[in-house]
Amino acid sequence: MDLLHSTWFWIVIIGAPLGTVLGTLARLSQKQPPIELPPGVAPGTYARREQAEQDDDAASR
Repeated sequence: MDLLHSTWFWIVIIGAPLGTVLGTLARLSQKQPPIELPPGVAPGTYARREQAEQDDDAASR
């Protein structure tokens, strides 16, 4: 009976971090929508130049 209890104990001990890692990776793999920036804030250098120009034109109007 001790073997059964210790076996389930180790399955839970090993399974819990694995479940946490898989859940975290699944959540990170989802594509998130772009962040809405406040007026007057320019997007970072990672944005495409065309998008930045459109945002600048819209902000200047």
